[in-house]
Amino acid sequence: MQGLLERFPDHALAFLNVAQGGVYERPTMAHTVLGSCVAVTFFAPRRGLAGIFHALLPKASEYRLHQPDQTPYKFVDTAIATVARRLEMRGAKLGEIECKVFGGASALFAEDMSVGRRNVEVAFATLADLGLRVTASNVGGERGRKIVFASSSGEIFVRMLNNAAAKNGGRAR
Repeated sequence: MQGLLERFPDHALAFLNVAQGGVYERPTMAHTVLGSCVAVTFFAPRRGLAGIFHALLPKASEYRLHQPDQTPYKFVDTAIATVARRLEMRGAKLGEIECKVFGGASALFAEDMSVGRRNVEVAFATLADLGLRVTASNVGGERGRKIVFASSSGEIFVRMLNNAAAKNGGRAR
Protein backbone atom coordinates (compact mmCIF):
# COMPACT_ATOMS: atom_id res chain seq x y z
CA MET A 1 0.00 0.00 0.00
CA GLN A 2 2.86 2.37 0.79
CA GLY A 3 4.09 2.32 -2.83
CA LEU A 4 0.61 3.14 -4.07
CA LEU A 5 0.31 6.06 -1.67
CA GLU A 6 3.55 7.45 -3.06
CA ARG A 7 2.23 7.01 -6.61
CA PHE A 8 -1.06 8.77 -5.72
CA PRO A 9 0.02 11.34 -3.10
CA ASP A 10 -3.02 13.62 -3.47
CA HIS A 11 -5.56 10.85 -2.83
CA ALA A 12 -7.62 10.50 0.34
CA LEU A 13 -7.83 7.01 1.86
CA ALA A 14 -11.09 5.13 2.36
CA PHE A 15 -11.35 1.62 3.79
CA LEU A 16 -14.61 -0.16 2.95
CA ASN A 17 -16.03 -2.59 5.45
CA VAL A 18 -18.77 -5.05 4.52
CA ALA A 19 -21.94 -3.27 3.32
CA GLN A 20 -20.15 0.01 2.64
CA GLY A 21 -19.64 1.90 -0.59
CA GLY A 22 -19.67 5.31 -2.16
CA VAL A 23 -19.21 7.62 -5.09
CA TYR A 24 -16.08 9.76 -5.23
CA GLU A 25 -15.59 13.12 -6.92
CA ARG A 26 -12.24 13.87 -5.35
CA PRO A 27 -9.22 11.57 -5.75
CA THR A 28 -9.53 8.63 -3.35
CA MET A 29 -7.75 5.34 -2.79
CA ALA A 30 -10.55 3.01 -1.71
CA HIS A 31 -9.42 -0.34 -0.42
CA THR A 32 -11.05 -3.44 1.02
CA VAL A 33 -10.53 -7.14 1.64
CA LEU A 34 -12.83 -9.67 -0.02
CA GLY A 35 -13.53 -13.34 0.60
CA SER A 36 -16.91 -14.47 -0.75
CA CYS A 37 -18.04 -10.84 -0.87
CA VAL A 38 -18.03 -8.90 -4.13
CA ALA A 39 -16.81 -5.41 -4.97
CA VAL A 40 -17.60 -3.63 -8.21
CA THR A 41 -15.74 -0.50 -9.25
CA PHE A 42 -17.32 2.14 -11.47
CA PHE A 43 -15.30 4.71 -13.40
CA ALA A 44 -16.78 7.58 -15.41
CA PRO A 45 -13.66 9.25 -16.85
CA ARG A 46 -15.46 12.03 -18.74
CA ARG A 47 -17.09 13.21 -15.50
CA GLY A 48 -14.17 12.49 -13.16
CA LEU A 49 -16.40 10.27 -11.04
CA ALA A 50 -15.89 6.85 -9.55
CA GLY A 51 -17.68 4.46 -7.24
CA ILE A 52 -17.12 1.21 -5.41
CA PHE A 53 -18.93 -1.02 -2.90
CA HIS A 54 -18.29 -4.12 -0.77
CA ALA A 55 -21.40 -6.35 -0.80
CA LEU A 56 -22.01 -9.40 1.36
CA LEU A 57 -24.94 -11.21 -0.26
CA PRO A 58 -26.41 -11.53 -3.78
CA LYS A 59 -30.02 -10.29 -3.84
CA ALA A 60 -31.98 -8.16 -1.39
CA SER A 61 -35.27 -9.77 -2.44
CA GLU A 62 -34.10 -13.11 -1.02
CA TYR A 63 -34.07 -11.66 2.50
CA ARG A 64 -37.50 -10.53 3.64
CA LEU A 65 -36.26 -8.52 6.64
CA HIS A 66 -33.94 -6.40 4.52
CA GLN A 67 -34.68 -2.71 4.03
CA PRO A 68 -32.61 -1.57 1.01
CA ASP A 69 -32.87 2.12 1.85
CA GLN A 70 -31.05 1.50 5.16
CA THR A 71 -28.27 -0.77 3.84
CA PRO A 72 -28.02 -0.29 0.05
CA TYR A 73 -24.51 -1.77 -0.15
CA LYS A 74 -25.21 -5.02 1.73
CA PHE A 75 -26.53 -6.81 -1.37
CA VAL A 76 -24.88 -6.97 -4.80
CA ASP A 77 -28.01 -6.06 -6.76
CA THR A 78 -29.01 -3.03 -4.68
CA ALA A 79 -25.38 -1.87 -4.39
CA ILE A 80 -24.97 -1.81 -8.18
CA ALA A 81 -28.27 0.03 -8.63
CA THR A 82 -27.36 2.54 -5.90
CA VAL A 83 -23.93 3.43 -7.30
CA ALA A 84 -25.25 3.60 -10.89
CA ARG A 85 -28.10 5.91 -9.82
CA ARG A 86 -25.75 8.16 -7.83
CA LEU A 87 -23.37 8.44 -10.78
CA GLU A 88 -26.27 9.28 -13.10
CA MET A 89 -27.48 11.96 -10.68
CA ARG A 90 -24.02 13.56 -11.00
CA GLY A 91 -24.20 13.58 -14.80
CA ALA A 92 -22.54 10.30 -15.79
CA LYS A 93 -24.12 8.33 -18.62
CA LEU A 94 -24.39 4.58 -17.98
CA GLY A 95 -22.89 3.78 -21.39
CA GLU A 96 -19.70 5.67 -20.48
CA ILE A 97 -19.07 3.90 -17.18
CA GLU A 98 -16.36 1.24 -16.97
CA CYS A 99 -17.05 -1.46 -14.38
CA LYS A 100 -14.71 -4.05 -12.87
CA VAL A 101 -15.82 -7.00 -10.71
CA PHE A 102 -13.80 -8.60 -7.90
CA GLY A 103 -14.18 -11.23 -5.20
CA GLY A 104 -16.58 -14.11 -4.91
CA ALA A 105 -14.15 -16.66 -3.50
CA SER A 106 -15.72 -19.99 -2.63
CA ALA A 107 -13.33 -20.99 0.12
CA LEU A 108 -16.05 -21.75 2.66
CA PHE A 109 -18.27 -23.97 0.52
CA ALA A 110 -17.43 -26.57 -2.08
CA GLU A 111 -20.91 -26.87 -3.56
CA ASP A 112 -21.74 -25.38 -6.94
CA MET A 113 -23.90 -22.51 -5.67
CA SER A 114 -21.76 -21.03 -2.91
CA VAL A 115 -22.42 -17.47 -1.76
CA GLY A 116 -19.29 -16.28 -3.56
CA ARG A 117 -20.35 -17.75 -6.87
CA ARG A 118 -23.90 -16.39 -6.51
CA ASN A 119 -22.51 -12.94 -5.67
CA VAL A 120 -20.47 -12.98 -8.89
CA GLU A 121 -23.38 -14.23 -11.02
CA VAL A 122 -25.73 -11.56 -9.66
CA ALA A 123 -23.08 -8.87 -10.21
CA PHE A 124 -22.62 -9.73 -13.89
CA ALA A 125 -26.38 -10.15 -14.48
CA THR A 126 -27.29 -6.86 -12.75
CA LEU A 127 -24.60 -4.93 -14.61
CA ALA A 128 -25.81 -6.39 -17.92
CA ASP A 129 -29.44 -5.56 -17.10
CA LEU A 130 -28.45 -1.91 -16.56
CA GLY A 131 -26.37 -1.81 -19.74
CA LEU A 132 -23.12 -1.33 -17.83
CA ARG A 133 -20.03 -2.82 -19.42
CA VAL A 134 -17.47 -4.87 -17.54
CA THR A 135 -13.91 -4.11 -18.65
CA ALA A 136 -12.09 -6.42 -16.21
CA SER A 137 -12.72 -8.96 -13.48
CA ASN A 138 -10.87 -11.12 -10.99
CA VAL A 139 -13.42 -13.45 -9.41
CA GLY A 140 -13.95 -16.88 -7.92
CA GLY A 141 -11.31 -19.30 -6.81
CA GLU A 142 -10.56 -20.31 -3.25
CA ARG A 143 -8.52 -17.33 -2.09
CA GLY A 144 -9.53 -13.92 -0.86
CA ARG A 145 -8.26 -10.65 -2.31
CA LYS A 146 -7.14 -7.28 -1.12
CA ILE A 147 -8.07 -4.62 -3.63
CA VAL A 148 -7.09 -0.97 -3.91
CA PHE A 149 -9.02 1.31 -6.27
CA ALA A 150 -7.67 4.64 -7.52
CA SER A 151 -10.79 6.71 -8.18
CA SER A 152 -8.94 9.27 -10.30
CA SER A 153 -7.73 6.77 -12.92
CA GLY A 154 -10.01 3.75 -12.53
CA GLU A 155 -6.97 1.57 -11.84
CA ILE A 156 -7.37 -1.34 -9.47
CA PHE A 157 -4.61 -3.24 -7.74
CA VAL A 158 -5.28 -6.81 -6.57
CA ARG A 159 -3.29 -8.94 -4.15
CA MET A 160 -4.37 -12.54 -3.60
CA LEU A 161 -4.48 -13.63 0.03
CA ASN A 162 -3.49 -16.94 1.52
CA ASN A 163 -6.21 -19.53 2.10
CA ALA A 164 -6.44 -18.81 5.84
CA ALA A 165 -7.46 -15.23 5.13
CA ALA A 166 -10.11 -16.29 2.59
CA LYS A 167 -11.65 -18.74 5.07
CA ASN A 168 -12.05 -15.91 7.58
CA GLY A 169 -14.05 -13.65 5.28
CA GLY A 170 -10.92 -12.01 3.90
CA ARG A 171 -9.35 -11.18 7.26
CA ALA A 172 -6.00 -12.72 8.12
CA ARG A 173 -5.67 -13.79 11.73
